[in-house]
Amino acid sequence: MTTESIRSDPLPGLYPQPSALQHYLQANRTVIAASSAATASVLVSGPFDSVKTRMQTHHYNSMLDCFKITFQQEGTRGFFRGMIPPLITVSAIKSLSFTVYENSKAFLRSQTSLDGQSLSTLMPLATLGGACAGAWTSVFSCPLELVKIQRQLEVLMQQANGVQTVESSSLRAATQIVKRHGMFGLWNGLGCQSARDTFGTAFYFGSYETSKRLLSKNGDGKDTGPLTHFLSGGLCGMASWLLVFPVDLVKSVIQKDLMMPERKYKNARDCARVLGLYRGLSVTLVRAFPIHSLNFLVYEQVLRLIPPPS
Repeated sequence: MTTESIRSDPLPGLYPQPSALQHYLQANRTVIAASSAATASVLVSGPFDSVKTRMQTHHYNSMLDCFKITFQQEGTRGFFRGMIPPLITVSAIKSLSFTVYENSKAFLRSQTSLDGQSLSTLMPLATLGGACAGAWTSVFSCPLELVKIQRQLEVLMQQANGVQTVESSSLRAATQIVKRHGMFGLWNGLGCQSARDTFGTAFYFGSYETSKRLLSKNGDGKDTGPLTHFLSGGLCGMASWLLVFPVDLVKSVIQKDLMMPERKYKNARDCARVLGLYRGLSVTLVRAFPIHSLNFLVYEQVLRLIPPPS
């Protein structure tokens, strides 16, 4: 078997119709790459995300203090509480995000002068494409984020309210939200979610494409390897979280407030007025670099394994 035949058949000899498999993989290469990256990211980021939410909504002396108290009170399970919904659904959300991003860039290339060939056109092209992706996905991800936060904080909230600690489930948490606040209660905090995802994803993709172009050997973004993808992903992850962290903090507190017997804040503005808007930032930045490095590393490598349609 020649080198060319191996490249055209991603899994040579394992399927009776390699051409059909090749067609399927090529038609869904963005979805497959994004899903692979999302699954890897969620598995690694779960404990850090749980600690971030706890530090945003409760007082701890430090990130290490939060880790220590969580382990003492809830054991290892406390760090993975609420992970099932994002693990199941984040692949779909991530696939939608990357698909909308790529399609938005293709549309902008055809309708504007933003061809992405130079750095001056690549930055706005990727940023606008990212904004479209973030705006679309926020509507779908808001209920999932809300349920995740409810699950992450349920033990802390039960303790704060002086009730017996009872293990819940993601389905039960969603059901309780609907019972107390109606179906649209699942979209509580959508305004903050939309702002965070739209601006955050815009800056995320824009800074990634820019970093990848600048770090490439020839400055054209074509001759890039795993190290470039790893570094660019980590840098864009940290930069985007620095930008949107205050909005994410308000979103988390507003969504936690939904669990209280009586709501403490009238709206996001009321919440932002009394908060320290960078509380919990340290664990977010510690988490951001490796997670987003891994995200783009896996995404780019899977894309290379599946060549685009000829």
